[in-house]
This record gives sequence, structure tokens and C-alpha cells, in this order.
Amino acid sequence: MKVNNTIVVSVGQAGNQIAASFWKTICQEHGIDSLTGQTSQGAEPRGNWSAFFSKLGDTSYVPRTVMVDLEPSVINNIRTSTGSLFNPANLISRSEGAGGNFAVGYLGEGREALPEVMARIESEVERCDNVGGIIVLQSTGGGTGSGLGSLIIEAIKERHPEFPVLSCAILPSPQVSSVVTEPYNTVFALNTLRRVADACLIFDNEALFQLAHRKWNIESPTVDDLNLLITEALAGLTASMRFSGFLTVEISLRELLTNLVPQPSLHFLMISFAPLTPPDRSKFEELGVEEMIRSLFDNGSVFAACSPMEGRFLSTAVLYRGVMDDKPLADAALAAIREQLPLTYWIPTAFKIGYVEQPGVAHRKSMVLLANNTEVARVLDRICHNFDKLWQRKAFANWYLNEGMSEDQINALRASAQELIQSYQVAEESGAKAKVQDSPEVAARSGTARPAADDSASRAAVSLRDLVDRRTGH
Repeated sequence: MKVNNTIVVSVGQAGNQIAASFWKTICQEHGIDSLTGQTSQGAEPRGNWSAFFSKLGDTSYVPRTVMVDLEPSVINNIRTSTGSLFNPANLISRSEGAGGNFAVGYLGEGREALPEVMARIESEVERCDNVGGIIVLQSTGGGTGSGLGSLIIEAIKERHPEFPVLSCAILPSPQVSSVVTEPYNTVFALNTLRRVADACLIFDNEALFQLAHRKWNIESPTVDDLNLLITEALAGLTASMRFSGFLTVEISLRELLTNLVPQPSLHFLMISFAPLTPPDRSKFEELGVEEMIRSLFDNGSVFAACSPMEGRFLSTAVLYRGVMDDKPLADAALAAIREQLPLTYWIPTAFKIGYVEQPGVAHRKSMVLLANNTEVARVLDRICHNFDKLWQRKAFANWYLNEGMSEDQINALRASAQELIQSYQVAEESGAKAKVQDSPEVAARSGTARPAADDSASRAAVSLRDLVDRRTGH
């Protein structure tokens, strides 16, 4: 069976900083030198290396990635600090930057950079035997991550609608904010993530800051600390795509999204990781498997500022990696926790488990939880509330209006975000009903039918394409 090839596209400052950390980690996991792309004594890399690397000649392995930013500093740092690991043609930067403005990334500088970006993505596609999907790393708070990130996702899906696209989106928080317009940028980007991406995995800076503070005992966590948390989760998430073995359940990106997205409109996922021990103590403080599983589902461990146990789990995937001496214990603990979860009664079996024998870099045993949970609406509502506080005073609105956006379009994008929130609220309310209400007999007597699938995705959500067409005279 062919290995699924995954391409990683990183956009903007945060997206590329996380990508640099991610590639360093998985190079280490596969036995590839993170400066030269070579292995020790020319040995074959560990695992299914072709899932994320292409082979150059007989000895070098190159990450399947395209990195792009509208300002040069981060890309230049990657060029100088990673040796000959990355294909230099795939490191793309401009000189102006987006200035924390979605409209510049989507309509201005970003649009000018798009042809070069897509040419490099196409080059990576041609190197693949079997494209399993594309992962986009982006921060929705910045102008490049939100604007150009949205533009790239739309261009990929227009050219390759058959490729599943997963956005790994870092949502903003006042705790680590550097741009006052982050709520604007995030709400505008949500429209594309809702309409076009196949799924969006959220990394909420609000929650990451608290995790680093409480779990890692860091008084004032830095961006590097938060990026390390994200890297551990991404390495665990992709482990089943990169390794196989006797017990390993290989889970492709396509299969993962098929199991986690019950309706097209409900595709925003949250993640947690265990054990959340400080990196410098990880080898000295190993948690038992039952304790790890309890931690995984604890409200205080999820990488989103919400309480999943107070919402409804629409679908769930638990990916266990490492030493398998206690697999029966893990199976029993997961079966027990499943009985305690607030599941949605109309999706009673959406609970997937995967095992990967290859341990991570820092932990002999670790676990990742991916959950499609209705509490994501609380995270999105917080962002929209911050948006409203700015927009009702038209604060900084001229930044976007001067780039070609109109007030009507901005109001439509805000309405699109509200529809997304409401679709999860509807799923939570319907999922909490007693199972007996779903029986045909009760439905017939009451004159009601089973809750209809949310059709907000099928309605024509607002598109930004008219903005681009108007600016280019098409």
C-alpha cells in the first residue's frame, strides 16, 4: 500500500516559527540530521519517512514543505539556522509585510505573492506518489497568517478539490497579543476556514499561555514556550501518518477527518496532549496510562480556553504512542472514560483509537486527543466579542476600508462567524436531548422528526472573491 504523502505549508511569522520547531522534532524522530537532511552513515530513516520527506539523490531527505511570509526576518532566520535541510526555493518572503492587516495579506501583498507560492506547492505535489493531504500552519491574528493563509487555502482547494486541507490555526489572546487588530483578522479568516478548509484544528493562545504557566510552572511564558506545546501536539498528531508497525494503526489525514467531521459545517477541532510535564522533567516524571487518559480529558488540559466536559463530544480520536506494555490497561481506561463523556446521542460510536509504537522525542509514552466538541463555540464567541468591541466604535476600521473592503462586507464576515457559532450551539442542544426523543414512535406521536443536519455549509456563505475581482478589474 502506498504511503500517504503530506505537504506542510506554513504562513506568517507564527506559522513559520512553529514549522521550524516541528520539522526539527520530526527530523529527530526519523533519524534525519536537521541541518543536512542526511542520516547517520547513510542509513534508511526510521518509519514511513516518505510521508513527510522526499528523497534527494541517495543520501538526503528534504521536508515536503513550503514556507512563506510577507516580511523577511523569520524566513531569513530559518535560512541561516537550518543549514541545507530545506529547499531554498520553497522559502518565500517579501519585504513589506502585512502590518497586522488581513486585507493586505488577502488583497494586496499577499495576492502578489500567491503565484510563486502556488508554483512551489505544485512542485511539491508533483514530487508525491500519493498526496494524502495538506496541512496549513497559520496564525489568524496576524495579517499574513490570516489574509495570505486564507488566500492559499482557497487556491489549493480550487486547484485540487480532492486534497483534504487541515488548517492548524493559532487563535489570538490578549495575554500574548502583539497586534491590536487580531480580532478583526481572526473573524475575517474564519470565513475561509469555515467555507473552504476541510477541517480546522485550533490552538488557542489563551489556553496555551495558561498551560505553560500552570503545568510547566513558567511565570511569564514566551512565544517559544507556546510553540513547543504546539510542536509536541503536532508530532503526536502526525505520528500515525509517519510510522507503522505490528500494533500501529496507520491513520491518514483523510481518514482522520472522515472520522472527526460529522457534518461539513462542524469541522473545528480542539486538541490536548499528555503528559504535560515540563520538558526538563519529562524523563524523570512518567505518568501511568490511566493518569494520562484522565489528564487528556481534563478541562484544564485542552489547548482551547473552554470546558469540553461541559459541552458535547461530536467525535473523538485518541492517538497513543510509545511503549505498548500496558495496551490492555490503556484499552480498559479509554473504554471507562468513554462512558463518562458527554457524547452526542445521534453519533454514539464516534470514538477512534490509534496506536503508534514509535515513542516521541521527550516522552516514552504520550497521548493526543482530537475532539470535535461544541465548546469550540465559546472560544469563537470570545473572539467575536472582542471584534464587536472594536467594530462598534469603528476602531482601526480605516486600515481595512482603505485596502478595498467595505462596511457591508465586514458585517457579512461577522455574520458568517456568528452562523458558525450557532451551528455548534444547535448541535449541542440537539445532542443533549434524551435518546428516546429520537425514536420513530416518539417522533410520529409528537409530529417532530430527528434533528436535521445543519445546512449552514450548503448556504452560500459570503465570499471575498468579489473583492479581488473588483481590485483587478475582472
